[in-house]
Amino acid sequence: MCNIDNLVLEAQDHKAVHHPYLIALKDGTLNNSQLAIKDFAIQYAGYTSWFPRFLTAAISKMTNTTHRNHLLDNLNEESGNIDQDELELLHKLGIEDEWVQGISHPELFQRFKNSLGIDSKSKIDESVEIWREMFLDILYNGSEAEVIGAIGIGTESVVKHIYKHILLGIQRHSDIDKYDYVFFELHSEIDDEHGKIMIQIAKDMVEENPNNYHEIRKGMLKALNLRNMFWDSMYERSKKLSNESRREHAAAI
Repeated sequence: MCNIDNLVLEAQDHKAVHHPYLIALKDGTLNNSQLAIKDFAIQYAGYTSWFPRFLTAAISKMTNTTHRNHLLDNLNEESGNIDQDELELLHKLGIEDEWVQGISHPELFQRFKNSLGIDSKSKIDESVEIWREMFLDILYNGSEAEVIGAIGIGTESVVKHIYKHILLGIQRHSDIDKYDYVFFELHSEIDDEHGKIMIQIAKDMVEENPNNYHEIRKGMLKALNLRNMFWDSMYERSKKLSNESRREHAAAI
């Protein structure tokens, strides 16, 4: 097993991928699962709405034309342009073309929010702003290898595992339809392919210059640690939201 494969395993074992908040969201062990899912939708939208910006920053750092084109394909899909092979894969999951084709991923997430009846004026927490701004800073100011570590190994290669927890939580503890939460199934499948491509890019970089390994790992850890900090904040928010809900219920009685 090469060094990059070991890095992928390290990323998959990171706390950010199996955070207690994610497990509690999946298992319904938060005091108010429905309220927690709504809060997740409000806060996480602050991250997903910036993802095209993250990709654009990463693309600007790529010096290899093939690598840059792979990321451009990713950005194209973020805009809702899904190729036929991927559509056929989605068909097997019961996802119709018209649910996703031509619809940008931030719009798909907005559909998820709308299905939960979330007020359009709901504000994101400062923890979201800190996460996305610091992540964008890595992509703008890090080395090319560090950028691939952050957006590739530390993000795209693990998103399927993260969204598995979230998807199960939504399916078990809300009554919204598959059409409404298709964002997560779409990313679990398509981002898995993106992850494989990013892993290969990382391998190419290490083959070209073995010193790139350390930069890739640094970028990976920065991305995962930032995400972990966000989950820490969300876990604390879920406790406060639950306490507020109980107080409101008691006042109503």
